[in-house]
Amino acid sequence: SFRSYGFSTAREGKRQLAFGLCLGVGALMTLFIIGLLTGACRLDITPDRARLWRTVLGFIPAAALVGVLEELVFRGFILQQLLACSKALAIVASSALYALVHLKTTVFGHAIWLELGGLFLLGGVLAMSVLLTHQLSLAIGLHAALAYGARVNKLLVTFPDASITWLTGTSRLVNGLAGWAALLGIGGLIMWWVRSSQGGARHAQS
Repeated sequence: SFRSYGFSTAREGKRQLAFGLCLGVGALMTLFIIGLLTGACRLDITPDRARLWRTVLGFIPAAALVGVLEELVFRGFILQQLLACSKALAIVASSALYALVHLKTTVFGHAIWLELGGLFLLGGVLAMSVLLTHQLSLAIGLHAALAYGARVNKLLVTFPDASITWLTGTSRLVNGLAGWAALLGIGGLIMWWVRSSQGGARHAQS
């Protein structure tokens, strides 16, 4: 059923969706500002203005669709089916499958492990958000924001020093230690937000 995939009340779903979007946008802006201040990245807007605006505006519905469809598959179906075995297996297996499906690097080396690690960590954060909230809304918002940022930043930002991509990552965002740290921070904020929300709800009921 529609509810069994992780959709419940519209009011709570909207609140979680908005929080997920804010988390994604906030993480992207934080990485961008730190990168500019440290010189790890620089603003380099593509001269193809038509392509730029097509992507900036046209990818908004596409990112929303990516967030919805991929969360329905990986967290709405695969994660929930594997929960019958164990929670740990469900998180690890669904995150590993998510990482493999999204892997773009074709050259075997440290870069492929960095990208796999980042994608696995992202899958784990998204899985954790679903298990904590019992809904897909937060994961959809976060996923959509990060997908949009990963697509648009290729036309806006460059990473001039290839020797430190292990730290800064590339336009893929998740294939550097800075991106991993951002994902861990997002996971911590999700745990704090869910616990705060549950505490507030219990206080209101009492």
